[in-house]
Amino acid sequence: MTIIIASHRQNYIQKCLEGFRRDVLGDVAAEIIVVADYPAEGFLTLFPEVLWVFHAERSISAKRNYGIKLAQGALIGFIDDDCLPKDAWVTRAVQYMQQNPSHAGVVGRTIVERVNGVSYPLKEFKRLENPGFRTNNIFYRKEVIDIVGGFDPRFTFQREDVDLAFSILRRGLCIGYCPDIQVLHLHRRGENWDLLKNCYNRRFDPLLYKKHPDLYRQWIKTPVTPSIAALSALHGLLIAGLCAGCAIGCFIVCDLAFAMALSVRRNIQCGFHGARIAQDWLSYCISPFVLFGALVYGNVKFKKFLIF
Repeated sequence: MTIIIASHRQNYIQKCLEGFRRDVLGDVAAEIIVVADYPAEGFLTLFPEVLWVFHAERSISAKRNYGIKLAQGALIGFIDDDCLPKDAWVTRAVQYMQQNPSHAGVVGRTIVERVNGVSYPLKEFKRLENPGFRTNNIFYRKEVIDIVGGFDPRFTFQREDVDLAFSILRRGLCIGYCPDIQVLHLHRRGENWDLLKNCYNRRFDPLLYKKHPDLYRQWIKTPVTPSIAALSALHGLLIAGLCAGCAIGCFIVCDLAFAMALSVRRNIQCGFHGARIAQDWLSYCISPFVLFGALVYGNVKFKKFLIF
């Protein structure tokens, strides 16, 4: 059994590894490999049982592929550095795979940590509690990963986990779901401009669509969220009004007010912090341009048309 953690958050990895000191492994013989893009000297004495590997490339796919090459276990578990394994995480996964020998892997349940009752931004984090193929809580048989060729290195920061799962599913294999295999996704602070980062990372969606068009439409459907679609329509009306020489005062007010409403909704459960609301308001105003710019970039780079 091998656990692989591809890490780029140096301030989270210690808490993640300390989580393994609870009843996580049980009597399962497991190795833990951390592939990090930062020096690990400060952690070597704290976690001597962990194999620390430095990998200068920030690509998450490259880190995980490197860990897979070093893995000795027949079963590989993936967890992110901002997650904590809950009790019996490994033992329940091993038990599930033993009871389901035809399954290529199993997805566990992610529980989002609440701080003072919320986790900012709550809506974005709560989606992690829905079943998916995210590598913050998933186990695969190593032989299956080898068959599909591991993670596609072209996905450097996002969609690499979904692509691997789709590659497995396309071979007629099954990936199960077990809600008893649980991790806690930690509350993250200081994620500035995260909305725009997510929009920019949609540049990988054309590649995912190119490789798995049917599965993309089944599981993801579209790279454009309803809120950004509505903002795009308002932006379009504003631009059309400008081109037609119309009075656009009403369009401007509606456009900016809708972006503010989205920002307030995003923050309402976390308290009304003026700077945060202003930052999110500006992010929403810009997000359609960033998202569609990222998609156009991806369309050109990967030679596959995907906008909606």
